[in-house]
Amino acid sequence: MPAGVYYLSRLPTTYRSLTTMPTDARPTIELLTAAEAAELLKISIASVRRLQRNRHIPFHKVGGCVRFAKDDILSYLATHRVRAVGP
Repeated sequence: MPAGVYYLSRLPTTYRSLTTMPTDARPTIELLTAAEAAELLKISIASVRRLQRNRHIPFHKVGGCVRFAKDDILSYLATHRVRAVGP
């Protein structure tokens, strides 16, 4: 066989169909606007911006716009939970 020439019968075969292959290996991230994050937290948009500015909640910059991952907002709520005092 000449160098650089490949025959189809000698190439490794792939047994997996393209229709059964996963199309997205990463989990989907649900991004929220400041207004949506404020609605989820039940606070004002200004309060969300203050939390963002003071780096209390993580955020993403997407094309110059600020977005918040819903999982990050829910995590913020879980970590700032104040437990009741008493038995």
